Amino acid sequence: MKKKTVRIVCALLLAALIPLSLITADLLLPDYYSESYYAALSSMVRRLDSAPGNRLIVLGNSDVAFGLDGALLEEMLAEKGLSYTVCPFGLYGAVGMSAMLSLSQGALKKGDVVVLVCEPVSDALSAYFGASAFWKCAESSRWLLPRVGEQQRSALWGNYLSYLQEKMAIASSGEAPRPSGVYAKAAFDGRCDLTYPRPGNALPLGYDTSSPVDLREARVSADFAAQIKAYCEEAKKAGAKVCVSFSPVNALAVLDSSPEAVKAFFDEINRAFPCPVISDPNRYILNSGWFYDTNFHLNTAGARLRTCLLAEELLPYLGCYSPVAYERPAMPPSAAALPQEGEDDGSFLFAATPDGRGWLICGVSEAGQKKESLSVPAFHEGLPVAGFADGALKNAGSMAELRLPASIEDLPDGVFRDCASLRRVVFSHREAPCRVHPDTFQGTANLRVFVPDTDYVLYRDGVGCEANPWAEHLDRVFRYSLQDE
Repeated sequence: MKKKTVRIVCALLLAALIPLSLITADLLLPDYYSESYYAALSSMVRRLDSAPGNRLIVLGNSDVAFGLDGALLEEMLAEKGLSYTVCPFGLYGAVGMSAMLSLSQGALKKGDVVVLVCEPVSDALSAYFGASAFWKCAESSRWLLPRVGEQQRSALWGNYLSYLQEKMAIASSGEAPRPSGVYAKAAFDGRCDLTYPRPGNALPLGYDTSSPVDLREARVSADFAAQIKAYCEEAKKAGAKVCVSFSPVNALAVLDSSPEAVKAFFDEINRAFPCPVISDPNRYILNSGWFYDTNFHLNTAGARLRTCLLAEELLPYLGCYSPVAYERPAMPPSAAALPQEGEDDGSFLFAATPDGRGWLICGVSEAGQKKESLSVPAFHEGLPVAGFADGALKNAGSMAELRLPASIEDLPDGVFRDCASLRRVVFSHREAPCRVHPDTFQGTANLRVFVPDTDYVLYRDGVGCEANPWAEHLDRVFRYSLQDE
C-alpha cells in the first residue's frame, strides 16, 4: 500500500506537466527493472539505514560493487578488535557518485567511517547525475526520489517523460528486459556483496580497448569538489569520519603509469578532497588478470585482493598498527569466450594493437575494394581482430554490406564516413553488443544495422552498468533470424 501511495503522490505532483495518458501508464505498467542490477540500489540504501553499530561505508561507483568483499573486510577488521558493519555503497557509473553522496549524507551518524573511492577518469569525478538510470533504480522504490539533492530531483522530473515513453515502448514491444548473470539483482547477497562468480578476465584482449585511462588528465570538477566539501562538513557534524581511497584500474588500460603521472593524479585528489587520503594509487594499478569485464570491474579473486589491500590501509587510519596477515589469492586464468574463427579471405589489412595482443583493421586490400559484401574475420594469424584503426575503410567505396564477428569490441566515431555505398552492417554479437559512440555512424544516413533477433533487447536496454551507447542509434537497428543465416 505504501508503494502505491508514493506512486500516486508523485503522479499528482506531475499532473500539470505530463499528459494524463503517460501518468496512467506509470501507474498501470509493471515494474520492468525490479529484478535487474538497477534494483540493487534500494537494497544498498536499506542496508545502510538499518545496519547496526558503527558502519564502514565504502562509497563509489561500480568498482565498489565488483571490487569489495564486505564480509571479508568485516572479518579482517574484527580480527584486530574493530567492530564495523561494512556497507558497500557503489553500484552504477551511469547514476553517478554524486547520487551516492546524496543518498548517504542524511544517514550518517556518530562512529561511521566513509571511504570515498575515486576512479581516475574525469566523468567519475564530476557532479554528473544520471536521471534516466536513477528512474530505473527507483522504479520499485519511489521512496528513493526525495533522498537525492534538489538539483538531482529537478533532473529527475525533467527526465520523467522520456522514462515513461521508454516503459511504454517496452510494453508495446512485448519484450521485457532480461536481467541475468552478474547484471541481475540476484547477483547480490543480503549483505549487498556481489557474489555472482566472476572466474577470470572475460575481455578478449584483457582490457577494454575503447576506454584508455589517462591519469594526467583526470580532473575533479569544481561542483563535485564543492559537494565533497559539504559532505565532509555534514559528516563531521554527525560524528562520522571521511577518508579517500582509489579504484582498481587495469594496468593494460593505463596510458602512462610513470611515477610522475601517478603523482599528478594523487595531487589532484589530494587538492580537491578536504579529507585524508589513506591509499597509494600505485597499489591499485593491477595486472589485467584480476579484472572481469571492464577496466574497473574485478573478478572474484581480484575483489578479494583489493579488499585485503584496503584493510591494510584502513587499520592504521582506525588506530591499529599491527600488520595484516592474509594469503594472497591466486590470479585466475583468462575466462574470455573467444568467437569462432572466421575465414580470413585476404580482404583486409591489419595492424597490431599497441599491446600486441590482437589486431586492428587498418585498411582494405585491392581484392577487398572490388567486393560489395565483406566479412571481417574473427582471427588473424592466431590473434583476435578487435576493432578498426582510424580511416581503415577509406578505400571501401564499393562495399554495400559489412559483416562483423563478435571479436570486434568497438566501432569508433566516423568509422564508416568514407563508405558511401554501405547500406547494411550485420552483427553476430550474442553476449553483449559491440560498443558504439555518438558519431560512429557519421555520414551514413541510409545505413541499417542488423542484429540477431534473440538479442535485440541487449541493444535496446544495454548491458552492464554504464549508459547504453546504442540508445541514440536504435532507429537504425533491425532484427534478423539466426535460422536464416
